[in-house]
Amino acid sequence: MIRRNPIPGVKSFTLIEVIIAIGILAISLASLFQIIASSRARIAKAEESWHNMHMLTQAAEYVLLHSGNSGVDGVDREFFPYQDYQINVIYEGEVTDEQIADDFRSIDGQLPLELCVIELVNLKTSGKEVVGTLELERIIYDDEGLEPE
Repeated sequence: MIRRNPIPGVKSFTLIEVIIAIGILAISLASLFQIIASSRARIAKAEESWHNMHMLTQAAEYVLLHSGNSGVDGVDREFFPYQDYQINVIYEGEVTDEQIADDFRSIDGQLPLELCVIELVNLKTSGKEVVGTLELERIIYDDEGLEPE
């Protein structure tokens, strides 16, 4: 059998070369789709992390602005309107000198601080999973409610 080229002087590809090229293209496309899927998952995780930190920051603002000693157990629903989440506020007692940074230990007139842990709890999960925590130091006001100078 005589092989004829449709265009004289031009070499054509064999069937095996075409199959190999299609296989390489398929592998390349599969890896590209895998990279796109993993980047979408990372973006969704980053968005969820940002949203959790935003809710924790709102709760911290409420706790810090609330006056009184250890008077806040949670955050008012008017201020924290997220139905699927709950805020737990835990006071772990007065902050010791060892827990304070070196630069702030010897400040004259330093008011005592208490450690406050704020937990963000997801109520949708079966075990009410804690999805984020934030630790902060809060000024302990005296019993008369006097504000610092």
